[in-house]
Amino acid sequence: MPSLSHFQDESEDSLDLELSAEISNEASALEVPDDSSELEELTSDDFPVHFSERNGRLFTSSGSYPLPVDTPEQERLNVIHRVLRQLIGANYVGPVPEALAPLSERQPLALDICTGNGLWLTDMASEFPHAQFRGFDIVPIATRYPPSNVQFEIQDVNTPYRWRTGSVDFVHARSVSMAVSNFSAVLEEVGRVLRPGGLFLSCEWGWYPSFHPALGLDPSEHAPGISGFFDALNQALDTFCGLQPIAGTVPQLLTESGYFMNITPSLHYVPVGAWHTDLEMQSLGRAFRATLVRYADSVKPLLRDAGWTEVQIGGVMEAFLHDLRTVRGLVAVFHTVHARRL
Repeated sequence: MPSLSHFQDESEDSLDLELSAEISNEASALEVPDDSSELEELTSDDFPVHFSERNGRLFTSSGSYPLPVDTPEQERLNVIHRVLRQLIGANYVGPVPEALAPLSERQPLALDICTGNGLWLTDMASEFPHAQFRGFDIVPIATRYPPSNVQFEIQDVNTPYRWRTGSVDFVHARSVSMAVSNFSAVLEEVGRVLRPGGLFLSCEWGWYPSFHPALGLDPSEHAPGISGFFDALNQALDTFCGLQPIAGTVPQLLTESGYFMNITPSLHYVPVGAWHTDLEMQSLGRAFRATLVRYADSVKPLLRDAGWTEVQIGGVMEAFLHDLRTVRGLVAVFHTVHARRL
């Protein structure tokens, strides 16, 4: 069994300076296509319909999503998108090229639920220009200038979708668990809109601390600050939002839905910090650690809403950041599952 000595150490650094620079550099390096669009720009009168401001952060006006939806949070999601694309080597896992293969009689149609700022969708539209891409979210934060084969819409993931039964070739759902009140009901809608043989891809982060499996370490013992952070997060999501982790349960839910076959789960380990011996993984680890620092800021309003005091929140965050700086071998676990529609 490998020990921590197998992984490269890193010197003490300033989280504030290093991680602020990291997330700024990663966000500025991302480019989104700036083609013309038919989308209508929001006016100042539309703003209160979709957004509300609390303690300097921007949230959905409906309150159905517990994290902010403002620029700092979108920057964090942009960096995560780049990290995943570099780690996996593509914007997807599974037989997506087959599902979106050119057809003589029509254009393939892909649907991205909880699309956020639409970066994944625009990247995919460039890779598969012959296909049509649709993305929806509860707030209009996607680019106003998507490629010609992309359209963004406002839709609550927990309500019936407008697409006809059996009309979609590929449905993608990444990091939707904080927006979904009943994942089984979402799978019912996904199963309804997919064509027979159509592809569904679910991608969710594990809401738990983890070391690289080669190390065999217990996070509660070796990373108590990060363990405490996730304990606080899960407690707040459960008691205040009625949300439970779903990443590890998606394969079972797909089976229970009765809609899917060829259910194929996978785990992907993203390093947290620059402990890895591989230089590329060190770069990814630094970038991903930056997103976790930003994530801590985004979680604070949720903890306040759930009744935590500022002293309690400060203690959780201090311990969390200490472990991010000093503990080696940490990973974030990214759960993917792809399945075919029966």
